Amino acid sequence: MLRDNGREGGASARERKQELRAAALRKRRSIAPGQLAELSSKVEANLLSLVEYQAARLLVSYCAKDDEVQTRDIIEKALEEGKRVAVIVTDVPSKMLSFSEIGSLGELAPGPFGILEPRPGRLRPVPILQADVMLVPLVAWDEDGHRLGYGAGYFDRALAKAGKVTKVGLALESQRLSQIPESWHDVPLDVIVTEKRVVRPNGKAFKNSGRGSK
Repeated sequence: MLRDNGREGGASARERKQELRAAALRKRRSIAPGQLAELSSKVEANLLSLVEYQAARLLVSYCAKDDEVQTRDIIEKALEEGKRVAVIVTDVPSKMLSFSEIGSLGELAPGPFGILEPRPGRLRPVPILQADVMLVPLVAWDEDGHRLGYGAGYFDRALAKAGKVTKVGLALESQRLSQIPESWHDVPLDVIVTEKRVVRPNGKAFKNSGRGSK
């Protein structure tokens, strides 16, 4: 495993990540909207079958960009089931994410980068450590649970603070790489859900976190 430890060899790992990211984004953006919608529905079905999802009382989800695995139906389904749902709020100056509970998708409006977020007057902050499951977007992934993001570190910092929250990457099989260079700050995903299967890196088993207060 290539590891960027911030010292010797770090630059080469970062450069390799940049190359992999650019290639993965080109591939993902070539997927037609109709095909992506169909694949996202299959990812959703596999996610809903997860015992972690079924047991979750508080779900944190990203609001998807046009070319990411879509989450609108997942959010709506979770709300219909009576789960608490929080979505991401982006602070661009600090490159940090926070989380705000919503009662419906109608509370959202385009925020930074055009991604849906709660309207400023509708913010209901939720500490990430209260969540049971956190849904994470990605550009690419490998079987060891490593994800390749967009390179700005927003999710890296959020995942580092997420403790024992179950971190679930929503992905497509076409985004899978044989190996992603590992950086010292990377936090592996606990579960990766694709349109075809559920991947549990290193055989990680389900544990009820007992969070998500009512």
